[in-house]
Amino acid sequence: MKPYQRYRRLDDAVHQTRMDALLALLDKVLERLDKAETALRAGNTTAAVPEIAKAQLIVVALASGVRAHVNTEINMTILRLYEFAVRHLTTPSLEGIATARTAIRTLRNGFEPLRTEANELERAGTIPALDRLQMVLATA
Repeated sequence: MKPYQRYRRLDDAVHQTRMDALLALLDKVLERLDKAETALRAGNTTAAVPEIAKAQLIVVALASGVRAHVNTEINMTILRLYEFAVRHLTTPSLEGIATARTAIRTLRNGFEPLRTEANELERAGTIPALDRLQMVLATA
C-alpha cells in the first residue's frame, strides 16, 4: 500500500455526511438556546445575547442552503420554520427561546428518521458528498 492511500482511507472513515452535519448543527442550535435560557433565568442578559446570536447565525446559514426551487412544498416549509425560529430570537426572552426551540426540534425530529437512508445514499454517490469547503462550521 502506498503511503497516501493509508491517509485517504483514514479521511474516508472520518468523513461527515450532509445529514450528520445538519443534525449536528441543529443540536448546536439547541445547545446554544439552552445556554441562553440558563443565562436569562439567572438574570444575565449579557451572557444570553451572544448565545442567541450564534444560534441565529447557524439557523440563517442553514436556511441559506435550502434550495426552495427543489421539492418546493417541503423546502418552503423548512424555510418557514427556520425563519420562524430566527424571528423569535430577535429579542432575548424565555418565551422566544422556547418558541424557537420548538421549531428547531420539529426540524430535527423530522430529519432524524431520514439519517440512515440519507447517509447510505450519500456514501453510494446518489447524493453528492458534502464539500468541506462549503460546510458551515459551528464553533464551540
